[in-house]
Amino acid sequence: MSTHKASMDTLTKGLTIGVSILLLLSGFVPFLSNNEFQFSDLMFPSAVYVIPISLIIMLVLTYGFSPKGYALEDGKLVVLRPFQNKFHATTDILNVSLVDRKDLKNSLRVFGVGGLFGYFGLFRNTRYGTMIWYATRRDQFVVIERSNGRTIVLTPDDPNSFVSEWNETIQR
Repeated sequence: MSTHKASMDTLTKGLTIGVSILLLLSGFVPFLSNNEFQFSDLMFPSAVYVIPISLIIMLVLTYGFSPKGYALEDGKLVVLRPFQNKFHATTDILNVSLVDRKDLKNSLRVFGVGGLFGYFGLFRNTRYGTMIWYATRRDQFVVIERSNGRTIVLTPDDPNSFVSEWNETIQR
């Protein structure tokens, strides 16, 4: 099994750092306040802890399901993630190709993450319909078209190597 790393681009890194700092600061602002007005006066004392804990859980879950790389293993496409890898059977794959950024330009996020640790979840556009993205950048797209109509979008660091390995695997 050879793996293909998926690194974040500069914008994704900036969004991840900025949003993470913003979420953590906004969750802990009540604890940093030393004026006479206390946030806990407005609600039950235990509720003050719910906000920062919820924000931390959200950050951890988002990181846990973000793509870190891709592999072709035992007839399956494996999306490598910190919590649980995602497996897709290769038997229903029709085509694997490099696509230009403009082909995915007007994609709409239906359900998923759009910048925090990457771009992953369900997306939609007029050309490909509903797509499952496991992307970490906004360029170097590899589109995998499947017979079930659910297109997969990946962004390996070396997309040419990924596509050529895929073509070699198919020919075997």
